Formats: sequence, C-alpha cells, structure tokens
Amino acid sequence: MNNIQKSCLAETGRWQKLLGVVMMVCTILIALLGIFFIVVGFVDNGELFEEEGGIFGKIMGLSLGIMYLLLSVLYYFFAIYLLRSAKAFKAYLESDSDADLTDGLRNTKSFFRLSGILSLIGICAVGLALVGAAVAAIVALV
Repeated sequence: MNNIQKSCLAETGRWQKLLGVVMMVCTILIALLGIFFIVVGFVDNGELFEEEGGIFGKIMGLSLGIMYLLLSVLYYFFAIYLLRSAKAFKAYLESDSDADLTDGLRNTKSFFRLSGILSLIGICAVGLALVGAAVAAIVALV
C-alpha cells in the first residue's frame, strides 16, 4: 500500500471513529429515552400519554419505550461496526498486518450491508404506506 492509500485509510479511520463515538452517544441517549417512556408511563398512570391516564397511557408508554430501545440496539450495531473498523485500520497502519486490514474492511462491509438492508426495508415500508393510502383514498371516495 502506498503513502496516498495509507493517508486515505488513516483519514477514513478518523472519520469512522468520530461517527462511531457520536452514534454510541446517541445510542445511550435513545436507550435512556426509551427507559424514561416506560417508567413514566407506569409511574404517572399513563397521564403523560393520555389526558385521563389509564391502561391506554400505560400501553402507549410501554410501546414507545420498547420502540426506542429497539432503535438504540440498531444504533449500537452501526456504531460498533464503525468503531471496530476504525480500530482495525489504525492497527493496520501501525503494523502492516493484512489481518488488521481485512478486519477493518469486514467491519466496513458489515456497516454498509446493514445500512443497505435497512434502506431497502424503509423503501418497502414507504411503498406499502403509499399503496395503503391510495387504497384508503379510493375506498373513501366510493
């Protein structure tokens, strides 16, 4: 690997580390928000989510909390792939070990694979929502 390639790899690793740390902080904040929704939904008898409170408010708090906790798990995987890749690239630049380079590239691949899968799921969800909205509009007109 020549010096330009090593320079690009070093810069990529620094950016991956920065984004990984930011995503890990977001992961923690999202998880805390999920726990907050679950706790508040039960402590205040669901009144935060429904004016009179009750079981619907508790279910709403629990649902939001679980959704946020699941979102934090997704963020965790994104962050960990970036951090592992940055660490492996840094190790490669210090040692010239092909195993370190392979590990960094493998984690980068995993990050982009996860991004691609979630993007496809999102596109499909939007498509289904548009079809559902169109069907609902047609039914409403008839």
